[in-house]
Amino acid sequence: MEYSINTACFASVFTIPTAVVDNHLSFAKAEHIKILLYIFRNVGSKIDEKTIASQLKMDEYDVSEGLLFWADAGILLPENKAYAKADAKKPKAVAKAKKPSRSDVTKIAMNDTKIQYLLQETQLKMGRIIKDNEANTLVWLYQDLGLDVSLILMIIQYAVAHNKANIRFIEQTAVDWINKGIDNIADAEKELSVLTKGDLAWRVVSSAFGIEKRKPSKKEIEYSLLWLDEWKISKELLCEAYEKCVDTKSRFYFPYVAKIIEEWHKKGITTPEQALQEGTKSNNNDYGAYDIDLFEKMLNSKD
Repeated sequence: MEYSINTACFASVFTIPTAVVDNHLSFAKAEHIKILLYIFRNVGSKIDEKTIASQLKMDEYDVSEGLLFWADAGILLPENKAYAKADAKKPKAVAKAKKPSRSDVTKIAMNDTKIQYLLQETQLKMGRIIKDNEANTLVWLYQDLGLDVSLILMIIQYAVAHNKANIRFIEQTAVDWINKGIDNIADAEKELSVLTKGDLAWRVVSSAFGIEKRKPSKKEIEYSLLWLDEWKISKELLCEAYEKCVDTKSRFYFPYVAKIIEEWHKKGITTPEQALQEGTKSNNNDYGAYDIDLFEKMLNSKD
C-alpha cells in the first residue's frame, strides 16, 4: 500500500533541525524521538523532566536519559554550568591513569545519570551484563578522559556490529579518537566510515592471501585501503601477487607481496594476464633489490 502526505496538516507546523535526521536518527531510540518532538513543539515554554514524563506517560528516568542523549548530540544545551564545564574539558593527549574500582563506579553512577545511561545502554547493545573491568573502563573513558557518552556508545555499537565487542578494542578506539581530537558525532561518523572501509578491504585482501583468521596490523589495514580504495586493485590481481610470492619465496611474505603490487601499480598492470606477460620479461629476483627486511619492520611498527 502506498501513502502520501496529507497537505492539510501543514496548516500548523513546527521546525526540527535537519541534523536530527541526518546525524542522529539511527542512534536515537523511539523514546528519544518522542521527547525531542515534544520539546520542539513547546519551544519557549519552560519544561522539566516531570512535565515531559507526565505528558508523554513516560518514566522520569527514561526522560532524563533522552535529554542527556540530545545534550550529548548537541541538539539541546544544558543550563547547568557545571555540566557544560565538565563536558568542555577534553584532553588532547592520553596519559596512563588508574581506572576506578568497582566500588568507585557504583558511587559515581549513583550521582551521575550520564554514567547510569552509559552503563545501561552498553548492556543493551551488548545483550548481556557488562563485567567489572568493562564498567571501570567505560567510566574512566567518560569521566577521566572526557569522551562524550554518545561517542563511546557509537564505538560500542560499531564494535558489536563488527564482532569486536571486547573492552580492549573499545578502549583502544576511544583513546585513538581522543588523541585525534574527535569530539563530535559528525567526525565520529567519518572515522567509523573509515574503519568500516578498512574492515571490508582487509576481508578481500586476507581472503586473497588465505589469511582470513589472522588479525591485521594497523599498517596492513592501511595497505588494504590503499590497494582497494585508492589503486583499485582487483582480488584476482591480489591472488596473482600471492602466487608470484609463493612461487619465488616458497612461502607467503606480506612485504614481498606489497612490493610486487607496488611495482605492478607503477607499471599500470591491472589484470593477472598483464602480470603474467610482465613476468616473462623480468627476472623474479628483481624484487629482491628492495630492502624487504626494512619494509617488514615498517609494516609491523606500531606508529
